Amino acid sequence: MINDINTSSMMLQMRSMTDLAAANSTPLQINNEGLPGNPLAEPQNVEFSSLLKSAIQQVNSIQGESKALRNDFISGQEGVDLAQVMIASEKSSVAFGAMLEIRNKLLKAYEEVKSIRV
Repeated sequence: MINDINTSSMMLQMRSMTDLAAANSTPLQINNEGLPGNPLAEPQNVEFSSLLKSAIQQVNSIQGESKALRNDFISGQEGVDLAQVMIASEKSSVAFGAMLEIRNKLLKAYEEVKSIRV
């Protein structure tokens, strides 16, 4: 089998793509903690229960969107393709898995605190 790949042409294409990517990139912003992202605002007093409730509602919303897309695809609605359905399904799965892990960590922490003798 003969190798028809022109390595010099490939290298030129890779260099031009690298230059193009470097020209289109935006500068990275660093936040107050030295991490990528916007500067952090002053911490606000937020109750843990409201934070947890908000996270659960977000997961529920993601699951609802996934279910709606799946039902639209099954019913044959225009504009809904299989890729959208699969991406929404994976998002839903990842969100639920993350919430489940958070729940497990919270239960483990609760058990550890409960076992502390005062």
